[in-house]
Amino acid sequence: MNDIEGDGDPTAALDAVPSSTPGDELSLEPKRSVAESGSQVRPRLNDPRQILPVQTYKGASLWRKLVAVLGLGAFTVLGGLAITLVVGIIAIVAALVVQAAIS
Repeated sequence: MNDIEGDGDPTAALDAVPSSTPGDELSLEPKRSVAESGSQVRPRLNDPRQILPVQTYKGASLWRKLVAVLGLGAFTVLGGLAITLVVGIIAIVAALVVQAAIS
């Protein structure tokens, strides 16, 4: 019922997608359903399910998750140290400027 039939020639040229006009929506002619039209229904050209192969999702291994968490933790610690160092240097420079201005 929902079987997808493959294209015989994967290198065949693609046809242009027919453009829709505002008059198409207002036509009085009843539209045929998918069941009635049978094999005349063309798949969407940009549908990724038609282009890409089916791949089952496999989650990341526990080892990769551990390495990611350790990396994020190390990045956070190093970033905190860098910010503390910059703020400390600015505070020292400001204190020296204030001391030089006073004396």
